[in-house]
Amino acid sequence: MAQAARPADPFSVAGVAVDASAESAAAARPVALAEGQRRAFAQLLRRLTLPDDHGRLPRPSEAILNDTVAGFGIDEERTSATRYIGKITVQFRADAIRRLLQEARIPYSETMSRPVLVVPVWQAADGVHIWDAANPWRDAWLRRPDTDSLVPLSVAPASPDGAGPSLDRLMNAPDDLRAIMRKGNYDDVLIMTATLQQADPGHVRIDLYAQHQGPAVFLNNLDMLTVTGGTVEETLLTAALELTRRIEARWKYATVIDLEKQGQLSVMAGFGSLAEWTKLRAALAAVPIVRKVDVLQLSHRDAQLRLDFYGEPAQLGTALAQRDIVLTERDGYWEMRGRK
Repeated sequence: MAQAARPADPFSVAGVAVDASAESAAAARPVALAEGQRRAFAQLLRRLTLPDDHGRLPRPSEAILNDTVAGFGIDEERTSATRYIGKITVQFRADAIRRLLQEARIPYSETMSRPVLVVPVWQAADGVHIWDAANPWRDAWLRRPDTDSLVPLSVAPASPDGAGPSLDRLMNAPDDLRAIMRKGNYDDVLIMTATLQQADPGHVRIDLYAQHQGPAVFLNNLDMLTVTGGTVEETLLTAALELTRRIEARWKYATVIDLEKQGQLSVMAGFGSLAEWTKLRAALAAVPIVRKVDVLQLSHRDAQLRLDFYGEPAQLGTALAQRDIVLTERDGYWEMRGRK
């Protein structure tokens, strides 16, 4: 099983398709690249903001793009006599994007979740498909557009011989599930069960149920969902996209930065070595909602810190957890330590 990837840069948008025609490919190229940057800008703002605010997002004027685009790279390109086609990755200036959203008074989240493993379980008249290649529910998850979400979702691959834990074992044998998670270095797994209830052409109905295992509370108690469509393939893709949207929305509601709320905590940070202390300081500096870190006292095994941050302590704990820092409260005192 593939290892869980570390969260990507939330201000970089990869795989943006570009396509333009002009009197020559050379003339079409700048048109395509400019349009690609506009599309990347819109995609980035939708990634960072709540669904309720998408209707009032700033539009990518030339002035805004000049201020916010840090650069771009060509992922792939093809040309004909009059056409330019390709894919680009656009890197945005984090400070400029933050400033733009703050001035528009639009709350946003830039905290990346740790990767989540999705195990697609397909139940149909011919039986239950999990690890074998003939699993259209897995195929639907793999067909989703790559949008560089704040919640990286990795799909469990088929096994070469189709062997693996049964649905009963996945649901009722925690050790089997933990073994799968450890193998890929995942902290959280979603068992996504799709049951085909009606397969009549034009009237397909599929019921979906999600079971979560792991510490990420925003993944708990995902609602059951029924999706209808014309074909099984279309309906499954619709279901995968809708579940992805719901998961992303939950994460953003849990981590959105409210600049009107500013908190401060006195925290005892424990560590076992200078290397652990250095790693802890670097992780704190990389957490977007942490505004300032003051070291009040320092010894060879712990430090008393004062943290200024945006939002609530629960949001701070969630953001720190993505950097492998565990924040806990005991009898009114706050403690933190790197996760082992």
